[in-house]
Amino acid sequence: MKKLITAFALTGLLALSACNGANTTEDRVIAEVEGITITEAEFITQLKEANGDQVLTMLVQEKVFEAEAEKLNITEEDVNNELDKVRETYDLTDDDDFTNFLLVQGFNDESEFITLVKQHLVIQKIAGQNVEITEEEVLKEYEAGKEVEASHILVSDLETAEEILDKLNDGEDFSELAQEHSIDPGSGAEGGQLGSFERGRMVPEFEEAAFSLEVGEISDPIQSDFGYHIIKVTDRTPFEESFEDVKEELEELLSRRQARPIDEVQRELMENARINIKDKQFKHLFTN
Repeated sequence: MKKLITAFALTGLLALSACNGANTTEDRVIAEVEGITITEAEFITQLKEANGDQVLTMLVQEKVFEAEAEKLNITEEDVNNELDKVRETYDLTDDDDFTNFLLVQGFNDESEFITLVKQHLVIQKIAGQNVEITEEEVLKEYEAGKEVEASHILVSDLETAEEILDKLNDGEDFSELAQEHSIDPGSGAEGGQLGSFERGRMVPEFEEAAFSLEVGEISDPIQSDFGYHIIKVTDRTPFEESFEDVKEELEELLSRRQARPIDEVQRELMENARINIKDKQFKHLFTN
């Protein structure tokens, strides 16, 4: 969603839409080079040719999500709650600190981030539809503790992971195998040690497996976008809070874990949206 290279093109395309061939666009000179003029029409045409596909795709997607947010009754309060969560997580109580944080993350301003937050809320709401969490599941998650301490061995293919698992089952040392085989440059040299972590710090597949293991237990190969993990839990920290105090938080976490994949929801939204491209140049972008 970062638009650093397309923001200027976006301005041009909006101008093109507004003018739509008016003489002022054709005649307005925006630069002169050695006495040769560059008109606004030339400028817009170049922007359209260079970045038109990217910008129009971005704009269409934003409009699809805007319409869906309205259908789902996602309010300004919902968005502000998400912003507050970000501020709290990163201790950004000052507005300037929050603005600087967004700039570091690659956003031009808060409004651009808010657009992304709205899209996140739409996907989250749709992805979580029909997900039912039982009291038993929440209690089990609570009993799994607030943090786990774990090590892992990361490899690129399942065959290698299974070979390493066989060696572990035969009694070979986890730390030595991690140093020898793990492709994780950070933890591999440390014998696979990752230290302690709470939920939300690891990719979902890794997190779910780690929090379901007993102390000392080694997982089967777990696939993620990074490869195949063999995980060993070495310690567990229980919640200091009562079950009732963290129940809602754990319910939300389990809902996200069981929700449909983000890319699947996004693809479905775009496929089902009524999109009518008027410009022949961009007809190829949306064929539904």
